[in-house]
This record gives sequence, C-alpha cells and structure tokens, in this order.
Amino acid sequence: MSNANLTHHFLIATPQLPDPRFEQALIYICRHDKQGALGLMVNRPLEQSRVGKLLEDLSIEVTDPQVMEDLALQGGPVYPEVGFVLHTGQPEWASSFAISENVCITTSQDILKRIAAGQGVGHYHLCLGHASWGKEQLERELANGDWLVCPADLNLLFDTPFAERWQSAADKIGVNFDYLSSDIGHA
Repeated sequence: MSNANLTHHFLIATPQLPDPRFEQALIYICRHDKQGALGLMVNRPLEQSRVGKLLEDLSIEVTDPQVMEDLALQGGPVYPEVGFVLHTGQPEWASSFAISENVCITTSQDILKRIAAGQGVGHYHLCLGHASWGKEQLERELANGDWLVCPADLNLLFDTPFAERWQSAADKIGVNFDYLSSDIGHA
C-alpha cells in the first residue's frame, strides 16, 4: 500500500502508535501525493466547542438552531486555530476542493454563513486543526504498523456516532484490536 494514493481513505490508529495525540484516532485523508498527506480527525468532538458559538465568535449570525448544538471536531494538532469544513456536495465555495465525488473541504467563510443559515450544505464537520505528514512520512508510519487503512464511506464519515467510528472502521476491514499483536512478524 506504500505507493497507493490514500486520498478519500481512513487511517485507523493502531494501539501501538507511539504518539498519544492520535490514540484511537480515525483520520480522513483529504490529500495524499508525493509531497505528503493532509487529513482530518473525524472522531474527536470538542465537547466545549459548539459550531454555533464558534460562528457567533466570527460575527456570523446563526439562524439554524441545530447548528447551535453541533459539535466542532479536533481535526488534528497542526494549526488548531484554523477551521476546515469537511462536507458533502460540490466545491462551489470560494476556497473549496473536491476530495471525492461527493466530499469536499472548504476553508472560506462563505460556507460558514450558509451553514449558520442551514442552507446549501448537507452533511458537514467543522474541524479545528489538521494532521499532516511530510514527504514519505506517512508511508514510513504505515510500514511501521502505526496505521491501518480503510476505504472511506459517507456513513462512517458523517452518520456513525463519534465514539463508535474508530472501532467501526476497524470492523469494516475485519480487524479486532483485542487480538492484534504489537509483535508483528514474530511467532
């Protein structure tokens, strides 16, 4: 899998991953190329960060009551002050790009105004920060057994409860972490 493009895949943190910031993390890969990779953690809600409050802090009027309850996600440890909107639909916003046929990432404020009004965006996550890897870094971590790879799907990305996503992704590829040894290659 080292030469595969992992865009629109999940990375599932294995129990032996040495970085505690990614313990039981499920990361959706938004970009993967020869220069590196960028992804967003999609299973870490920030319990004290409601999307509505964050939008109001940006002087965006929120008229959709559901947005006031939606939780922002910890997208990763890099630039936690920067918001990324992972959403369904097409890249029609000022700063959008398509990840897959029906998933985009947007960083411009125009989408936030539409979210606040409950318009134009189906499913979305507002992620604060991101995870990134330099050239060949992710490939080395995969070779070390730090991550497992799972094809992404919209149900797991947007509908599965946050607390169940890591295990659901592992189940999808037939992995039971209770039986996974960290002693890979040794009988």
